[in-house]
Amino acid sequence: MRTQHRLIALVSLFLVGILVVPAVALAEADPTTSPSPGEVRLHSPYLGVSVEPGETADFDLEVTGPEGEVVSLALVGVPDGWTANIRGGGFIVDRILISSEVNQRLRLEVDVPADAALGTYQFGVVATGESGSDRLDFNLNVSAAVGGGVFLTTDFPVLSGPSDTSFSFSLELENDTPDEIQFGLEGQGPPGWIVEVRPSGQQRASTLTLAGGDSRRISVSVDPPDFAAAGTYPILVTISGGGETVTQELAVEITGSFDIALVTPDERLNLEVEAGKTTEVTLSVVNQGTAPLRNVALSAIPPRGWDVAFSPSEMDIIEPGESVPVTVTVTPAENAIAGDYRMRVTARTAEVTDRVEIRTTVKTSAVWGLVGVGIIVVALGALTLIFRQFGRR
Repeated sequence: MRTQHRLIALVSLFLVGILVVPAVALAEADPTTSPSPGEVRLHSPYLGVSVEPGETADFDLEVTGPEGEVVSLALVGVPDGWTANIRGGGFIVDRILISSEVNQRLRLEVDVPADAALGTYQFGVVATGESGSDRLDFNLNVSAAVGGGVFLTTDFPVLSGPSDTSFSFSLELENDTPDEIQFGLEGQGPPGWIVEVRPSGQQRASTLTLAGGDSRRISVSVDPPDFAAAGTYPILVTISGGGETVTQELAVEITGSFDIALVTPDERLNLEVEAGKTTEVTLSVVNQGTAPLRNVALSAIPPRGWDVAFSPSEMDIIEPGESVPVTVTVTPAENAIAGDYRMRVTARTAEVTDRVEIRTTVKTSAVWGLVGVGIIVVALGALTLIFRQFGRR
């Protein structure tokens, strides 16, 4: 039994040796196996792009390798008549030093001739150092219509509110081109309006530099005049740079402000009346806001027993800046005592209200004055007769 077990173990070891050793040898001999972490490597996030004839294709490029190693760079397979360069720090680069203190990020620029035939082209970058070499191939598809460009969009192109507030729009600027572009920002509104276009988070900047493929929020602040009339006003935002110009049409809808006032022609708020007699005074209902006043109603709180009437008592509409004269007829009570009284007059709409207090002075009627004089004369005559009659005794 022991002999049988030993024989099985020997056979198993023999089979493992047959299978594992050749596999290891093949893996070591396979040229496609990834280099070890200490070897020179090339990296790029995009290995194939599409451009139109006459444009430039940019590829981000990074080189890694052992610390302190010098790496040479070369381009291979670039089509005839094309221009290709590896750039870094503003220079054309063909050798770099691998160092943790140096940024190894580079950019491969390929200029496609305007007469380049449509199709797919392949070229590569080779990095060579003491620890080894690496090659990275790129595909460039030359197409008649690739698309892309600069785009300006917003989710809310129309805002509404009263004229005494500011309006803030949020836009998205997208640079869907391979180039870094510096944009100028401009906004235009109606005369007297203040329109400011800024990169979000920047209070003073009037330009914006945007890398290819990036996007940025744009803030548009609109400040209308305080007395802008109700209506819809257009706002135009223009952003241009790098031969690209985009616009976005916005709109501000002014709902108008409501303000009503009751005034007298001479700005006096006092009135002299006589008990039981009718007296008229003129008031004006003025629309001091920027929105029409609708269904204006007048009312009064007079002293008890008094009568107050308005002509007209209601107004269907008063446009901004307009005024409507109103005749107020005041009739004090017959038994009103001479003195000062207060009467409150109110003009009211669904949105606003204004009221004034009119000081009303009741004067004694001239008839009652004559009656009083007559009573005094009669009394004096009676006293004279009495003195004469009793004075003789």
